[in-house]
Amino acid sequence: MSVFPSSGHGRQVRHRSLFTRVGRVFDAVRGWMMAIILLAAMPIALIGAVQAWHSYHSTLEAPGERTDLTVSRIDLELRHEADHLGSLLQAVSRMRLDDAGLRHMLELVQSLTGRHYSQIALADDRGNILTAVGRQGDAPALGADAMPRFQGDVRMVALTDPLTHVPGYFRITVSAAIYDDAGRPARPGYLTAVMPLSWRSAILQASDPRLDLVQQNGPIQIWVVDSLARAAAPLCSDCNWAARPTDRIMQWARVTLGTGADHAHITLPEGSFSIGRVQGGVHVLTMTRRNAGERHAVVMFAVSLVSSGLLLLAGLLGASKSADVLVITPLRQLTASVNQWQLGGMYDVRSNWAMPLEVRQLAHAFSKATRRLARHEKRLERAQARQELLLKEMHHRVKNNLQIVASLLNLQAGRIRQPAAREEFAQARDRVRALATLHRYLYADGELYSLNMQSFVRELCGQIMHAIGESDESRITLDIRVDDLLMVPDQAVPLALIVTEAVSNTIKYAFPDRQHGTLEVGLRALSGDRACLWIADNGVGMAAARNHAAAEEGRSGIGMQLIRGFARQLGGELQMFEENGTRYVLVFPLKQPEQDETSA
Repeated sequence: MSVFPSSGHGRQVRHRSLFTRVGRVFDAVRGWMMAIILLAAMPIALIGAVQAWHSYHSTLEAPGERTDLTVSRIDLELRHEADHLGSLLQAVSRMRLDDAGLRHMLELVQSLTGRHYSQIALADDRGNILTAVGRQGDAPALGADAMPRFQGDVRMVALTDPLTHVPGYFRITVSAAIYDDAGRPARPGYLTAVMPLSWRSAILQASDPRLDLVQQNGPIQIWVVDSLARAAAPLCSDCNWAARPTDRIMQWARVTLGTGADHAHITLPEGSFSIGRVQGGVHVLTMTRRNAGERHAVVMFAVSLVSSGLLLLAGLLGASKSADVLVITPLRQLTASVNQWQLGGMYDVRSNWAMPLEVRQLAHAFSKATRRLARHEKRLERAQARQELLLKEMHHRVKNNLQIVASLLNLQAGRIRQPAAREEFAQARDRVRALATLHRYLYADGELYSLNMQSFVRELCGQIMHAIGESDESRITLDIRVDDLLMVPDQAVPLALIVTEAVSNTIKYAFPDRQHGTLEVGLRALSGDRACLWIADNGVGMAAARNHAAAEEGRSGIGMQLIRGFARQLGGELQMFEENGTRYVLVFPLKQPEQDETSA
């Protein structure tokens, strides 16, 4: 199995570190001030952004609106021209002329219109052309769709140009009556004219409204497309327009016409395009580019967007720098001075008028608080010194009093003739001396709240052996195995009395008849804030000791009662084992000295 972390874990660590850094930024004063400025500027920025976007959107949509308007203009112009031609043909039909007169009149019309129309013809009631004038030669007969349906109806149909395969002409047809020489109606017929769909800027008059649509290399271009948008031809033949739109636009036109839509427009980088249906069912495709004003508006929108972002960024940087100079730096100085004061140094923050009022007030409040705390700490130090002195004096007096009591007990024991009573006084003396030794350690070493058990137990055991009279002899070997352990006085007192009773009993009863042996006393800290005390010997054991004690009037039972009582006081569990001697084992919870007491 790999010992290296997976990539997913690495990404999680990086994400957490990134979130931590971002959180620290927004948790600082600088981040809060930036957030406040952003929140304050957000409504104005949103209003300005909405207005700018509306203006930008209107600028972008303006070419599309012009293309839509161009389609409507083309439809209007074609309708106007068709109506004009239809009215002209209807006026000729009301002149009550025969075939020759109608032909003469059609030639006059063609001449007056500058031979603009490709053909003006007279047809019979079946649609067959009787006479025609114009550039086109033999014209086909009128179809059913080209014949008017009632008197006064002006019929208009589109004709496909055989070269471009797109609608190139309009046929305008009206009903007419053919008269004889006497001026009487002879037979019904039709007057029809073929009007070219293509416009030429060269023949348009200066007052013609179509001149703003058809210009040489103008901003507007118009194409006529077939019903499937597969072919296209420019509406103006001499305007130097492109022969057809790009394939991309033709594809869009095919898709639009395929959906059955009569009108649609699209805006692309090269321009805006609109496709729509006009008179005669003809589809026209218009294109317009942005003019200079629109391009300038787009550029100004980009410039305003960038400048607004730069101004906002400059404002944020200025706010960040101002926050650093006016707030963050004074707060850092204040924090550093407080930390130095906590470590025992001097609190020194010089406020100036460049700082905000709140920071100056905070620095002044800290100065007053630190001075008060310093005075209070001095009073506490003096009080603590007096308290420690009193405790030392108390332990010294208690130690002296206990030593006096032990001396009195020793003197009293010397005056008693009965061995049993003298032994009881000796045991009481040893217990009092153990307490005196404890108080001497508390006084002499300055350990008012804890006791070093290693040196204390060693001296206590030596004192017990000296009192019993075994210190100068090598009969009993004393083996002390005590860790460098601190213990509070509340636990050291019962533990000292347990050691006193157990060691005294062992020395007196474990090695009868001047036998040699070893006495082991140990104290060790265990896991879980516990400690273990053991006292072991390789003597005769408890059974033999009890027999020996019974011979001495059964006075040894009080020692075991005291040991068990002190063990219960420590909250521990006492066990005794008899194997190659006697072994006392006491496991009890270890009470740790308070932190402020050990560091006092």
